[in-house]
Amino acid sequence: MESKISKLPKFKYHPNIYDTDKVLDAVTFGENTCQCCGNKTEVYVTTMYCRERIECICMECVASGKAVEKFGGGFVQDAEKALDKEKIDELFKRTPGYVSWQGENWLACCDDYCEYLGDVGYAELEEMNLIHLIDEFKEEEDADFDNEDLEKGGSPAGYLFRCLHCGKYRLNVDFD
Repeated sequence: MESKISKLPKFKYHPNIYDTDKVLDAVTFGENTCQCCGNKTEVYVTTMYCRERIECICMECVASGKAVEKFGGGFVQDAEKALDKEKIDELFKRTPGYVSWQGENWLACCDDYCEYLGDVGYAELEEMNLIHLIDEFKEEEDADFDNEDLEKGGSPAGYLFRCLHCGKYRLNVDFD
């Protein structure tokens, strides 16, 4: 499987898309046929914000933007502001989203979108010495929950981002 993954497209804002230990359920591994190009694929996304019912879009059709051209819509529900149209198009039209309770909210920094590093909880943030991100999120969003309740894939669930320019980590939290 590793050699197949190395041949798949890379995503600037979603570098760990194929790492199921870091990103939960972002892609599906298994044989299917892409609804966009009609080719057989073994790695695909099943989520796209559009009118069609999407069950399989291959990673090549995501990366090239062909899926958005064919079906309209996009792969990310919401994001903080970035002023550059090219960056907006790269994120919404050519980057697979991540799975969250209320829909993705992609974070930005330094006039660009951050790279999404994966799902995290208190334990993962503690291991990375990034517990302070929980308090920063709570203050910024006026949220109230026990830090230890943050759980990878749980509720509340954490989503870790890093700025591509200054390297600052940011956290988004979502609840069911």
